[in-house]
Amino acid sequence: MKIALSGYYGFDNAGDEALLSAITSSIKRLRPSADFVVFSGSPEKTSALHGIRAVYHKNPWQVFHELLEADLLISGGGSIFQDVTSARSLPYYISVVALARLVGKPVIFYAQGVGPINRRLSKFLMRLIGNRVNLITLRDEDSRQFLWDLGVTRPPLLVTADPVFSLEPGPADQAKIEHLLKNIRSGDKPLVGVAVRKWQALEGYQERLAKLLDELVSRGYQILFIPMAYPDDVNESRRVAKLMKEDAYVLDEHLGSQEHLALISRLDLMVAMRLHALIFSASRGIPFAGISYDPKVDAFLKLFNLQPLSTGYKEMQAQIDTLLGDVNLQDKISTQAQEMRRKSEQNARLALSLVKKS
Repeated sequence: MKIALSGYYGFDNAGDEALLSAITSSIKRLRPSADFVVFSGSPEKTSALHGIRAVYHKNPWQVFHELLEADLLISGGGSIFQDVTSARSLPYYISVVALARLVGKPVIFYAQGVGPINRRLSKFLMRLIGNRVNLITLRDEDSRQFLWDLGVTRPPLLVTADPVFSLEPGPADQAKIEHLLKNIRSGDKPLVGVAVRKWQALEGYQERLAKLLDELVSRGYQILFIPMAYPDDVNESRRVAKLMKEDAYVLDEHLGSQEHLALISRLDLMVAMRLHALIFSASRGIPFAGISYDPKVDAFLKLFNLQPLSTGYKEMQAQIDTLLGDVNLQDKISTQAQEMRRKSEQNARLALSLVKKS
């Protein structure tokens, strides 16, 4: 069985690389003989990181040839079906899906988070091609409702969970992070992770976040900035760190998905804009606060009955105090994460069922 995978792969984004690892490992557990090919922005990097064959995602002849030989296309990626970050990405990913259906291959949208989609052309393409795929699984109810309102109603729309909930760091990942923290950690101070990204609409939040982090340092916490998209997030991390009066450490190192998981599992709190920093935290039972720059962050926080971190300093401080003061919070998160892990495993079974039916 040959499975082609299309998504935002090969671009050093920890969340999307974690998705690729999670999707392929979940399928391998059920079907060890499965063979994969990834449409990647950097085939060499993808092959080296994941041990999977990859081809350049914008080589139409290679993509067409691989789809002809494939038994299934998995369109999997955290938020590839949106047109906020780029007007070109959604038409590209939809075109791969359309090509797969044109040559008669089954397609699953695999645990997608969909939207926002604002452009008329994007909405048309999403409705046109979305109604021609075989199955759609979604990571949150908001995405399901968005597609339904858009007019994507023909394939089953099933809410499961983000595939990353099924990932586990290995012994080598734990060992690397243990060594890393020996050089970073200051004694036995509790550790607060921070994962930020540059986002124009939120300009000005940096000063308030820096003030909040200073206050946490004064209470005995140590601050560690973790760039989830490397090296893109390093500059924004340094920008916030420079606004602080207290010391903070900015991690300037590229980590793999499981290494990120291993690192985040050592935190006492995560404050993050990056969605998968929040997902990694939840999957390891670590309390987290989300800075909302996109509806996908709000949708994820809603799963855990949490509100986005306020933009006002006093309210922001009160929310963090509530998180740190809830002695049962870690158990609540772990219990919910266990249910999300169970749901995430459904994605692989559903995907494989399409091959049997095709």
